Amino acid sequence: MSNHTTKTQWVHDSSYASGSVGSSLRRRSVPNCRCGENVVIRTVTDALNPNCGKKFWGCRNYRNSSDKGCSYFRLVDEDDVMDERDLKIEKQKLKIEKQKKKKNKLKSDLARTRKWLIMALIFGFVCFGIVLVLGTMLVCKTTSMMSGIYLK
Repeated sequence: MSNHTTKTQWVHDSSYASGSVGSSLRRRSVPNCRCGENVVIRTVTDALNPNCGKKFWGCRNYRNSSDKGCSYFRLVDEDDVMDERDLKIEKQKLKIEKQKKKKNKLKSDLARTRKWLIMALIFGFVCFGIVLVLGTMLVCKTTSMMSGIYLK
């Protein structure tokens, strides 16, 4: 079992549609090799190799017979090919899912903000009431002290 990881990536690949008009759109699982680099699609060019001309996943640091580097190699599957309509549908589904998550986050943020606003209003009214009571007491005490001064 290898320790390769994969992630899904949508790619437009015009080189894959040789012999047809336009280009194909492909969904591929892009593996990472042991180097940690994303792999790229390469073409087998060795005429002695039975896979000559085929596309394969190879590390960016892929070594050939003369280079030192990574040896990651995996042939590209024909099952990776998708038509443009399927790609658009998948992209729209991802976009819808992202929008739903954003909407839910905004709803929870709004609810939390409303809760804080209500608590701030209650706190403000309580503080206003305390200031009003203390102010009234101070005015009454000052008035009673002043009336005592004028009476003498």
